[in-house]
Amino acid sequence: MFLVVIPAFNKAETIKRSIQSVLDQSILCDILVINDGSTDRTVEELNSILHKRVIVVHQENQGVSYSRNEGIRYAVENKYDQIAFLDADDYWLDNHLEQIAELIHLYPEADVYANNYQLKVGISKWDANKYSHIKQQKPNLLVPFFKFNYLNSILSSSSICMKVDQTDILFYNEKITHTEDTDFLIRVGIHKKVAFHPKPAVVIDQTSSNRSHEVALENRVITNFSIYEDQYTEVIGLKKYLDINRFSIAISYRLANDIKNANIYQHKIDLRNLSMKQKQLLKMNNRQLKSLKKTQEILGNLGFRLRTGH
Repeated sequence: MFLVVIPAFNKAETIKRSIQSVLDQSILCDILVINDGSTDRTVEELNSILHKRVIVVHQENQGVSYSRNEGIRYAVENKYDQIAFLDADDYWLDNHLEQIAELIHLYPEADVYANNYQLKVGISKWDANKYSHIKQQKPNLLVPFFKFNYLNSILSSSSICMKVDQTDILFYNEKITHTEDTDFLIRVGIHKKVAFHPKPAVVIDQTSSNRSHEVALENRVITNFSIYEDQYTEVIGLKKYLDINRFSIAISYRLANDIKNANIYQHKIDLRNLSMKQKQLLKMNNRQLKSLKKTQEILGNLGFRLRTGH
């Protein structure tokens, strides 16, 4: 039996769409919505949903990682077989759980399952994801895991499903306010086996309001990638994956003109793990990066994305 966990903080505009996309699945599941101290009309929207498979829990604002962990604890306590996650901004196509069930059948030895996802970048514009080293458009067990994540992350917080292991289950790091999904993905890649279906069945809605990237950089708590350094020699591709993420954070700090913090991340990077374009971006000043970012935003609105990895 599947449990679907949907954390929600001020998602009045999209929460019903997310829930309905789960109810529309061909495979039955229970839905646990965790209202994380919303101050808009989210509660009113949730109260209007009367369905026996929808369970709503209200709590003071604790953050998305705490909310997901509450869902994991609920799944363990109530002996669910699988737990799937969906952000309240996003929604599933009606074949999502069907494809997850296919993966479970094909790869019973896996611990984590995920479908491909697409990005909604405009009112009627979607952008397909591209991944490193995935050539065949069929379900696969991703070994070694990290080499498939150099261009874009295989796992998304709205596409992931994992076995409810009563003795060895992963939780989110509640101290991290941003990049918590990246931190979770790192630990999945180190400790778990991942099966992936390349057919998109999830929509990440980047047009919705109140997404986490809108929070100022100085108010974020970001993953400390250094804690995973002792795994470099044992886990293929981990060092390169971490360096690509360090690059992204360094660029974000440079855009904020915070050169001190940018250098903290940048100095940890083995430049051999970056593409030529990424190396060039690290040499740009704040003004050049802002100009390029504006160009990227314009292209994004037109349905294009600038890719700098490989």
